[in-house]
Amino acid sequence: MIKVADRKRDAKGNLLPLQSHDETIRRGMAFILKEHLKWFKGPPATLLDEKGHTQMPWVYYSNLQHNGAPFPSSVDRFVSYPAFHHALLIRTFIGYWRYAKDARALGEAVKLADWNIAHSTPGDWAYGNLPYSTFQERKPGGFRDKTGLMPDKAAIMALSYLQLHEATRQARFLRAAEAIGHTLRQRQRENGTWPFRVDPKTEKVIEEYTSSVIYAVMLFESLDKLNGNDHYRAHRNLAWKWLLNGPIKTKDFRGFYEDIPDRKSNRTNYDCLDTIRYLLANRTEKNGYLAMAKDLNAWIEKVFLDKIKGFEPAEGIREQLACNVVMGIHSLNWASMLLELSEATGDEKMRQRAIQTANYITYYLQPDNRIVVGFRYHQWWYSCHTGVILYLLDFVEN
Repeated sequence: MIKVADRKRDAKGNLLPLQSHDETIRRGMAFILKEHLKWFKGPPATLLDEKGHTQMPWVYYSNLQHNGAPFPSSVDRFVSYPAFHHALLIRTFIGYWRYAKDARALGEAVKLADWNIAHSTPGDWAYGNLPYSTFQERKPGGFRDKTGLMPDKAAIMALSYLQLHEATRQARFLRAAEAIGHTLRQRQRENGTWPFRVDPKTEKVIEEYTSSVIYAVMLFESLDKLNGNDHYRAHRNLAWKWLLNGPIKTKDFRGFYEDIPDRKSNRTNYDCLDTIRYLLANRTEKNGYLAMAKDLNAWIEKVFLDKIKGFEPAEGIREQLACNVVMGIHSLNWASMLLELSEATGDEKMRQRAIQTANYITYYLQPDNRIVVGFRYHQWWYSCHTGVILYLLDFVEN
């Protein structure tokens, strides 16, 4: 079910894209926006919400077989990860709407955001008004989260709500983001962090450590900027101080993915990449943020970078040490960041490396317009399909 096309190269031997970045984006979005329910082979009843309305497959499914059918016996065959994956889809829909002026994409972003707002935790709970990080068999929680959710993923969703508010000017998305910010401010611990998995009603900690704090920092700053005040400044500063003295120095980036049990030996790079972006966006000549960004990228390349045999000189990034596989979304996430780092440093070789990786990922697009996770990965994931589109938008815009 996966086709690996013959490579295209220029006269110097550099890898050319299989098809243009623009075509990759448009075909990938066509797969999502046009008659997607006809491709999905799961039982129609599994898409019905509590009111009997049919939702799109990505609401309740995170992954499927390459033919559109759910896996018959996989432990995550009927599991979705709303707070993170739906936020990723919302950002992709908004990005494509801006790029292609396709109103359908913005409509899907609105529907997905409204579903998450409607299915967030009750407002009177300790962790109230937060989207769930896991749904199993159309029910909140379950799988690795058990009765819990991930506060860091709520911050990620809140940031997507703010993007949607900017795009639509509809007040409910700003209110939803502010409700999440309010809860995170109330539940922030003295050291500036939050637990990785926590029961939203009882506050029982299910899993302690996560390095994924940058999204709360960004959310607090964004809310203060929008509201023209400094209500969140102290909480932002506390979280940022923990990051500066913690993972940015120790490289203990872990505790991110919903489907991975607690492993102290694991390392991830997703929130590290966004921490680098934050450092680059806020660098000055005196604060040393550029040096920190370069140091974190060097760590990522040392731990996660692979040369891609047969696609030289392209490079790919493995998702994490617990799932040590090169994937398109993570390769492009890194390459997109590398574009920003090349601009900050004036390093043209760095920019060319980023473009070679982007060209490589165009080969993941299949004849039926699916974007596969990787050439040796047996599952097809919505997040990995739409994430490639999201980060590839940075290359067509450049």
